[in-house]
Amino acid sequence: MSRRLRRLLVSLAVVVSLAVGWFSIRTAADLAAAAAPPPAPPVSMQALRAALEQEQARADSLQQQLNDLLGATGDLTTAIDATKVNVTADGETAAQLRARLKAAEERLKVLTRLLKEASARLAALGASGPTVPPVKPAGGTSGGGSGGGSGGGTAPPPAPTPRPTAASSGFSLALQPGGGGVIASWTTCTASGFSAYAVVRSLDSEIHYPPEDRDTLVATLTSPSDTSYADGAAPAGRAWYRVYCLTRRDGETRTAAATNTVSITVP
Repeated sequence: MSRRLRRLLVSLAVVVSLAVGWFSIRTAADLAAAAAPPPAPPVSMQALRAALEQEQARADSLQQQLNDLLGATGDLTTAIDATKVNVTADGETAAQLRARLKAAEERLKVLTRLLKEASARLAALGASGPTVPPVKPAGGTSGGGSGGGSGGGTAPPPAPTPRPTAASSGFSLALQPGGGGVIASWTTCTASGFSAYAVVRSLDSEIHYPPEDRDTLVATLTSPSDTSYADGAAPAGRAWYRVYCLTRRDGETRTAAATNTVSITVP
């Protein structure tokens, strides 16, 4: 290839490269112009002021709505607090009613048991009937109706002498509410060989010492001058109390006397 032809080809390649570069630049400029946002129209000061006033009014409206919402929230909080107080009071009232109902059920069980025992005793008395000791006739068996013989009549055995009650012996009990429960006070026991006072509480009128079912040993006081005791653990409802005077002889503890049984209703 001649030198002249080679120069011609190089010049032609340069021209083509310049044309392609110009075309690329032009295309990129057109694309950039097409992608650019449209120019914003000019805005006057009056339009800006009107828009600002609208935004301010909108902000004031939102603030008023926020204040109303805060007020409604405060009212709702107050209502919720009042509801909690009412629920708490209702819960306490329900607990008190349950306690009273339970105490009433216990008393009903006691009455039912006492009625059953009384019915059983009446049935036993009705079945056995009164027992009358036999009395021999006044005349002897060998005599023909003459009196004063050796086979004279036998008198019925004398009735047993009843044991004196606690009230007649001067050992008595009194109850009064106080001390968060029941205050029991009693007279002094003068039995010889005094050991202690035993204060027993029961859920029914049948009290025993040593305690049995439904009985509770409330306190044991070893001084004869301690004649009162505050039972702060007394349950709500009706309860029965009795105090026993205990003595100690020959290494054995015995019940020398007992007060009367007294009942009280604990609130």
